[in-house]
Amino acid sequence: MAVDKEKTKGTIEILNMTCKGCARTIEIEMRKFEGIEYSVSFPDKSITVVYSPKDHNLEDFEKAIESHGYKIKR
Repeated sequence: MAVDKEKTKGTIEILNMTCKGCARTIEIEMRKFEGIEYSVSFPDKSITVVYSPKDHNLEDFEKAIESHGYKIKR
């Protein structure tokens, strides 16, 4: 995942992602955000997101994930 000068890369740890179905749910939620790249890692229980800080911030993604009942490590 390449990061250009105008984009930021962040990782969110998801404490209760317990199965591949959970990872799929998170992937579906992330598709709602335009202009981002993401990679969900079930083994690492995390998601890495490349985004433009002008359009989004990590809190946007965390809230979207938490809306499905997942807990974020802060």
